[in-house]
Amino acid sequence: MSSELSVSTQSADIPELSREEIQQRLHDPTLILVDVLPRETYAAGHIPGALSLPVAEIPVHAREVLPDRAAEITVYCARFT
Repeated sequence: MSSELSVSTQSADIPELSREEIQQRLHDPTLILVDVLPRETYAAGHIPGALSLPVAEIPVHAREVLPDRAAEITVYCARFT
């Protein structure tokens, strides 16, 4: 069994959260925020509480960073301004 995950880049059935919805839920422990930008960008600034998982590392490290596959996970790849 491979330790890598299959990564789909697009799916019509995956809902999107607006900036306002994310701001309202920043302290919601059921929402996991994942910053997929490079680590240098994450270090320069990210949403408080967000995890760093650069997009290139998702296939190899997603299972260790995000072990609960049933969790509500929101991924972002732009500055949160």
